[in-house]
Amino acid sequence: MTTPVGRATRRPLGVRRLAALAWRVAVCTAIAASAVVLMIKVLPNQFMFDFNGDLYGAGHAILGGHDPYHPGYLAGLAAIKRAGGATPSGFALPVYPAPMLLAAVPFSLLPDTLACLLFAVLMVAAMVCGLRLLGVRDWRCIALALASWPFLYGLAIGNLGPALVLGIGVAWRFRARLWTPAIAIASVVVAKVFPWTLLIWLLVTRRFRTLGLVLLIGTVGVLAAWAVIGFAGMSEYPRMLSNLSFVERGAGVSLIATLFGAGVPGAVAEMVALGAAALLLFAAYRFAQRPNGDAPALGLTVIAALTASPIVWPHYLVLLFVPIALTSPTLSPMWFTPLLTALLPTPNPHSLPEMLFWIAIEATVVVHVCLSPRARKVTVGGGGLRLRRLRAVYERALPATP
Repeated sequence: MTTPVGRATRRPLGVRRLAALAWRVAVCTAIAASAVVLMIKVLPNQFMFDFNGDLYGAGHAILGGHDPYHPGYLAGLAAIKRAGGATPSGFALPVYPAPMLLAAVPFSLLPDTLACLLFAVLMVAAMVCGLRLLGVRDWRCIALALASWPFLYGLAIGNLGPALVLGIGVAWRFRARLWTPAIAIASVVVAKVFPWTLLIWLLVTRRFRTLGLVLLIGTVGVLAAWAVIGFAGMSEYPRMLSNLSFVERGAGVSLIATLFGAGVPGAVAEMVALGAAALLLFAAYRFAQRPNGDAPALGLTVIAALTASPIVWPHYLVLLFVPIALTSPTLSPMWFTPLLTALLPTPNPHSLPEMLFWIAIEATVVVHVCLSPRARKVTVGGGGLRLRRLRAVYERALPATP
């Protein structure tokens, strides 16, 4: 007995519509839950905290002809901490390099509320455009990224994380060119310093001309920007960053902070973190030697930046969407992983399990990058065979995506 065509086609169509509706409900629920956590945890006392303290105020200082930096204040905090005293748990001071502070001057020409709103809109647009430039076309993936705690938290306090995603996306999309990726990577490194590992990606993928151009653009840009503000704070800047790292070493969700909270001496924790970052960069080098290995190599260098940095706040983990997008551009379980951070939005630095939870999120992304279908097999004896078997199991566990 044959099944009528109409009956055979209506049933799958109904299932697809039901699945699509379920996805929409799930995404809307995730966004609503994250928004509630955001309002409870952040909005009462931290709304646009970083933007006003780090950028908006610095722009006003530059317009008034004043030094935007406060090295003396950070030196005082470092002295207090070295003496065993207590320092403020949260503060926002201009610590970005001069080019970033100059870029914030136009915002300072606007009223505070309007400037905050414009900055928030630009960060949302930067995140969406960055993901699309990384190859993501599935609206569900983009919605999940926008619903994640790292993105919402960074958006609420006014941080530049989405702009870094956009810069990396531009560098990836136009990697075959010379000037465009060079300008993009130079901008990312100059803006936040800690993503310097992107230079290693250019090195291991043999983009030597682009690497040289990045160094030239970065150097000229930094010197020119500091010249505009009369080289204010330039000589004290390295020491200021050192004091900042020391004052905030036990805060945030970095590997160094986790080890420090576990009782590991600060110098040893820094060496362990640098060693872990070096392993990730070596893995990036190995992937870069194979055809189509650029994507996992770039993803690992981004994670290496988070691993080596002495300061990693929860909103920094918005950068995890870069390796996820590069190795899984369509919907997969990995897109839900950063959403788990909403379970512990502000981990207690004295609670080792809570700190390890955030490190486990990063480690999960590392495993995904190394075992993803876009990462080709390692051809080194038995280790390569084991990795091929692990990846085969991983691929069978992934749901089918269109």
